[in-house]
Amino acid sequence: MKKFIFYVLSFFIPFVIIYLLVFAYFFFTFEKNFKYNFQSLENLNFYKKYSKKINHLRGVSVINSVDKKDLLFSKLGNSTSDKVILFQGDSWFDQINLSQKVKDYLSNTQKNINIINAGTTSYSPSLMNVQFTILENDFDIKPDIAVVYVDQTDIGDEFCRYRNLRVLDETGNLIKVPYEDFPIHKDPFNLHEILVFSEIELKNNSKIIKTQKYLNYKVIKSLNRIKKQYQKKIKKNYPFEKCGWRKIVNYLKSPNQVAINHFEHVLKEYFKKLNRKKYLKKIFVVTHPHKLHITPPEYKVDVSDIVERVVLDFSKIDHINFSEIISKNPNFYKDEGWLGDLSHLNEMNYFIFIKEILKIVNS
Repeated sequence: MKKFIFYVLSFFIPFVIIYLLVFAYFFFTFEKNFKYNFQSLENLNFYKKYSKKINHLRGVSVINSVDKKDLLFSKLGNSTSDKVILFQGDSWFDQINLSQKVKDYLSNTQKNINIINAGTTSYSPSLMNVQFTILENDFDIKPDIAVVYVDQTDIGDEFCRYRNLRVLDETGNLIKVPYEDFPIHKDPFNLHEILVFSEIELKNNSKIIKTQKYLNYKVIKSLNRIKKQYQKKIKKNYPFEKCGWRKIVNYLKSPNQVAINHFEHVLKEYFKKLNRKKYLKKIFVVTHPHKLHITPPEYKVDVSDIVERVVLDFSKIDHINFSEIISKNPNFYKDEGWLGDLSHLNEMNYFIFIKEILKIVNS
């Protein structure tokens, strides 16, 4: 019996010492990881609710600076009209929120219509599909006109980032594209850890309790990462990839027919949903080349060509094809007006881009 007690104590005492040392370390240091936390429980709960359905909302830079609904969509102007234009897309339409000139233009020229901008960085057709349902069902947004931006990088986003996150119901309809819990590969749009840390901070007053919950999270995270590394390196069945910028644009440099086929599938899936909405009177799909489609021509795949093929099957959908517009008029923009990423326009040319869209939509 004494030997048994000795063996138990020999194990238990070092374990307690190690635990106390680790606890003490985290007690004095864990808050350095809380600098990006949500500071509003209301915004946190809103983000948690909807990111479980559409992967991510608007990013870290705005989570504490906007009303909770602005994490999902923004309303421009103060029209009392019932008419609504909905903008959906990725950073190309999210950029509207950063340009006061564009916001003023939209508000002043569309006085008899409400403009809802749901553009969110890295949204591609699968996420816009689910987002549209949320806007319709949870916020009663039923637009007369939908203007949808489909970006060149959406092929890579769909095939690399979202393909294995898509969840269908029993009838085959897409119902959600959640984020991955405890991801191995760090993704700039996956705020899972920030959500956990924010909840620890906002729901607990005691630093001792915060430290214990933080330590619990670290243990659970480590166990999950060990399991996923085993899946990836031993069983070779881990379903997710590291989807950095190089990986995403490689789908434009080197045609991948499997990825293109998948992209066409999610486009059709999304367009079918829009096409059968009776309240939608007009639907416009916008595409635009990146600089490397034009000069030097490094990209071999142009999403505009894929969209052009797909929209032929949908009577209510018109394609605003800026690859075609620029090809017919090389001087459409006023100068070599690209941002440093070579994928987005500078403010002056972005304003021209938005004006052209509105001109076509209102014609």
